[in-house]
Amino acid sequence: MELYLIRHAQSLNNALPEEERVEDPGLTELGIQQADCLGKWIGTLALTKVITSPFRRALETAKRIQESTDLNPEVRTAIHEIGGCCSGYPKVGMVGRPGLNRAEIELQYPAFQVAAEIDGEGWWRCQPFETRELAGQRATDVLEQTREEFAHTTERVAFVTHADFKQLFLERFHAEPLEVACNTSVTKVLIDAKGCRLADYNGLRHLPAHLIAR
Repeated sequence: MELYLIRHAQSLNNALPEEERVEDPGLTELGIQQADCLGKWIGTLALTKVITSPFRRALETAKRIQESTDLNPEVRTAIHEIGGCCSGYPKVGMVGRPGLNRAEIELQYPAFQVAAEIDGEGWWRCQPFETRELAGQRATDVLEQTREEFAHTTERVAFVTHADFKQLFLERFHAEPLEVACNTSVTKVLIDAKGCRLADYNGLRHLPAHLIAR
């Protein structure tokens, strides 16, 4: 299979200092332009499946892919950002928040397929802030599940996810250090029965220089 790890477009939090960030921001004006460029270009990948994080910034990015490909993204909680859906920041403490619930996602993104575990309580259900250790185990689980689900196929799957989770996922099989991925960057991973290989990292062919940002 070919797996494409796509970081969401620039969110409002990306453009704010830590103490002003909110639990589930949408996209900035720059982010909307990035997502639009990604949507116009994404057809070159001939994707067969799109899977997205339940955070709003990922959903908004996946929406542009859906509009240009007619693929209905699957919303899965397992590829969310490290930490989960929480308000606050480390110096003052983090408080778990519900996250978008099934009805909210289905209303705002009617073409999306929402995973069964996302119910009326929200996808994060006010759980405590997720540690990096727990996120690392989640990344391992996602890789194992991805291999089990797709390694024997010729599918071309995109994960619309987050920079930090993307790094953790790649660390499971790629030992060399990598720079932080830019917004809407596309990373290609080849997965088969023998293992996983990073084929291309932080691809930005779809963005003009003035739209590139982290």
